[in-house]
Amino acid sequence: MEFFLEMIRWFPLVYWMKGSIKNLEDLLKAGISDAKCLTILNKQKNNSEEEQSLIDCNTILTAQYIFRMFPNVKICSEIIDSNNMRFMQFRANDQFSLQISKREKIETNRGSQIAYLFRLPFSSGNVFSAAMLDTLLYQNFVKNYLISFVRLMLGIDQASGSGSLASKTITYKDSWIRTYGRLYQYLCSTSSEIPIGVYRTDPIPKSVQHESVNKNLKVSKNDIETMIKTRLEYLKIDKTLTSSDEPEEFSYVIINPSYDLILKNGDIIFLIKPANNKEEKERNNSFANKD
Repeated sequence: MEFFLEMIRWFPLVYWMKGSIKNLEDLLKAGISDAKCLTILNKQKNNSEEEQSLIDCNTILTAQYIFRMFPNVKICSEIIDSNNMRFMQFRANDQFSLQISKREKIETNRGSQIAYLFRLPFSSGNVFSAAMLDTLLYQNFVKNYLISFVRLMLGIDQASGSGSLASKTITYKDSWIRTYGRLYQYLCSTSSEIPIGVYRTDPIPKSVQHESVNKNLKVSKNDIETMIKTRLEYLKIDKTLTSSDEPEEFSYVIINPSYDLILKNGDIIFLIKPANNKEEKERNNSFANKD
């Protein structure tokens, strides 16, 4: 605990409290009702190969508990075993997630080591693999430029004469492009911009909503809201509880889209935008004149 406090004190605007993430009162005191995003780290250690499949059990149960109590909070959880991603934010009889997960089985049968990329929790940013961070950490020792490269790709830094991360939203005016492949050709030939991915928001099918919102679930939601309101009053926290209805849409990222992917209105295209050499020269000349 002392090491943790010594570490976070170097970061500004970071507040902490001691408690249990499984305790509703501690979550309310920490401000879960006002939170937009919650990150859950896995502190378990694997002591036996037989326990490999159970190593993420506490993280999964905690994430599922908070997901049921506060469905409007975006949860990002750390998972050690990538096979356990299918249990994150699990909904019974969710045919939509079942159809998406079939793609993972196809990639697994092909011998792919990154089949979890096709899981909905991973593509929507609700889970990340600790092994991926370990790989990046090791690669950083071998390739000292890795952190700078990642910062450039995320758009945090911009190198002189290098491209930068940008985005473009598809509108009705762009409907003539139709596919991702034609968009790629058009941008490369006109503005020298390179698309690298698609951020898409889709509505949850009505059939899925009908199965998930039945009479028993409605009663369960009412009980949960009543319990949260009671604990807020007991803790003397002046907070109006907003509706905890599950969202009607979800967002996810499509990496390396196929050539024939049909673009939709509202799709956000991630681009690598080339450097504007003319503006850079004018900026350098202005700095030189000031000196």
